[in-house]
Amino acid sequence: MENLKLRIAKVVDKCKEDGTYMDPETGKSCIKAASKIKYFIEEFVGEIGIKTSIKSFDDFYVGYTEIKDKDGLILSTGHAKVFRNKPNSFECAETFSLSRALSFFGVMDNNITSKEEYDHIGIPLKERGSADVIEHPNSVSGMTYIASLAKVKLLGTPVEHIIELISKAKHPTRLHYIKNVSFAEEFNVALTRHPAVYRDLMDRYDVRMLQLNNQGAKKNGWKNIY
Repeated sequence: MENLKLRIAKVVDKCKEDGTYMDPETGKSCIKAASKIKYFIEEFVGEIGIKTSIKSFDDFYVGYTEIKDKDGLILSTGHAKVFRNKPNSFECAETFSLSRALSFFGVMDNNITSKEEYDHIGIPLKERGSADVIEHPNSVSGMTYIASLAKVKLLGTPVEHIIELISKAKHPTRLHYIKNVSFAEEFNVALTRHPAVYRDLMDRYDVRMLQLNNQGAKKNGWKNIY
């Protein structure tokens, strides 16, 4: 696929023209999911496909999206969990999973999470260019590190312990088990009571999952699309 990086960069530039937004607490900036979807389709329609699905549980929906090339090779994936008691929860599960899949495809600023996801869980953002937006310089392994968030405890478990286990997971199955079995209740508490912590954990989870999937792809002889 010719000049893929340049084409993705063009999509990102169009998204940024619609606005970029910063979380003053973390220093991460994001773009709108609506812009990501709109300009991605404009640029890649007929070349790259989108497949979405939603699983329904008692209290929440889980959206899942795959970005595929013409041969069916999965280029990126995204997940999103949305509680049913939130407005438009079914639709948001699909939109947010698509937005996160696009982030892993490269359509993002320096934050996997979209503005709409922040809005949905009630975290206020500042549009870039506002006088009171302050850059946050700290970064660890490409992820913004917020010491105050890492010190939070979820049902008695320090967040920094969960972060460490996520970073050390050696296989996607193990990573999935950490989030959905070992610390499923802790993730739910973070989502409902500490949304900033939840977003940070999910970003770390998604980044690690992408790293592990890429490692698996290389072992199986898949070519890097970039």
